[in-house]
Amino acid sequence: MKKHSKKHVVCLMAAMVCAALFLSCETTSSAANAEVALNYDESMTPENSCVIYFSFFLNTEAAFRQINPELDVDEQHFEYKKSDFQCWTVFKPCKPGSRYMLTKLKGSEGDMSGRFGGTIWDMDFDPSQQIFVIDVPKEPGVYCYGWIDGLAVARNASKGEVFQVPVPNDMTDWKAKTAVKRADKAFKKAYGGTPWYDAYLATKDKLLNARSK
Repeated sequence: MKKHSKKHVVCLMAAMVCAALFLSCETTSSAANAEVALNYDESMTPENSCVIYFSFFLNTEAAFRQINPELDVDEQHFEYKKSDFQCWTVFKPCKPGSRYMLTKLKGSEGDMSGRFGGTIWDMDFDPSQQIFVIDVPKEPGVYCYGWIDGLAVARNASKGEVFQVPVPNDMTDWKAKTAVKRADKAFKKAYGGTPWYDAYLATKDKLLNARSK
């Protein structure tokens, strides 16, 4: 039997470890993509549905309910990390013409914990309190609503005033334009490897190129 040197055995073991790590990464990646794909109804495509997204900064939690009586009820819930001040909010696919009212809003200024004296809000809204309502366009596609200040929404809500939701894909608004440029990571995390991510990239290029002309 051929003898192997210590050096050869060590190299062989190192190669096996690297191979195992590589396979582990591949498996994790595939599983992640599968999880994304299973996270929504795959019959809802960029050709027949909508995905909306925006930065809802300074919040730690938000929830929305679909209230268009002609469409099915749908609830979408989001929790944000304290370190993520941009609070990217990427919806699951929804029907064109949907109307989503805000039903829950929680957050704070500063470090999002209120430890440094910032304003803290924790609000729930019933159907009669339509302070913040997103009207989804009637045409299928991907729509960006820009940067939305959670504190401003909370202040309006505390006074019983409706918050004016930005017009989707409005590239004359610098906040929307900046959001479109910076949402790649969040959208890829939500839809990487699916037709929705391709639709997002195509819409992003179209919007930014049209604005630059």
